[in-house]
Amino acid sequence: MPGHNHYADCTCGWCLKYASARRSKPLYWSEARTPSFTSYASFTIPNATCPVCGDSVFFYQSPSGGRVFFDELGPPWTKHPCTDNPRLPVSRLTAESAPPRSRPAWRRDGWEPIRIWSSRMEGSWHLIPVENLISRLHFDVLADASLAVHGEVCAFMKRWDANGWSQISFIELDGKVLATVIPIFERKQHFGVARSEATTRRNRAER
Repeated sequence: MPGHNHYADCTCGWCLKYASARRSKPLYWSEARTPSFTSYASFTIPNATCPVCGDSVFFYQSPSGGRVFFDELGPPWTKHPCTDNPRLPVSRLTAESAPPRSRPAWRRDGWEPIRIWSSRMEGSWHLIPVENLISRLHFDVLADASLAVHGEVCAFMKRWDANGWSQISFIELDGKVLATVIPIFERKQHFGVARSEATTRRNRAER
């Protein structure tokens, strides 16, 4: 079948003609192009070159076909300004060819890169399994609502405060970049407390 396994940056006649129609079809998604967010380096070493200005950037393509270039991964999710065209070709960098970066803003602001999995219910809480990609520690965090994770997600977690409160921030691509922030609770401090009571107390304190 013509077009089978072609990609969003392919310049063949088939892909150019049907690009808008196939953007969300999984048939054209290749596992080889799935962004990897399994190591600290994934968040600190640029993996692409901007096709417009030549700067080193972070390229992310979601399984649904959304594409975006970032100056840095992580909150505040700063998009690279000159790559709003989703059909621009992508030149990939390696860890050896990427230039060194200064300390990222998210690290200075207390965020750390994490891996997350879909939540499960335990007691009255939704538990989200987390792996900290700096310390490599695995732990569960408590959330007020369920979370479904499809594939690898580019996610960050804020350090716990004195109340055992924190946040997880991650991006979703569905036509535009959506930065999602969810409040979380430290398990050892809040698991014995009713979910409704803990969230009400937090909401009052944050007003």
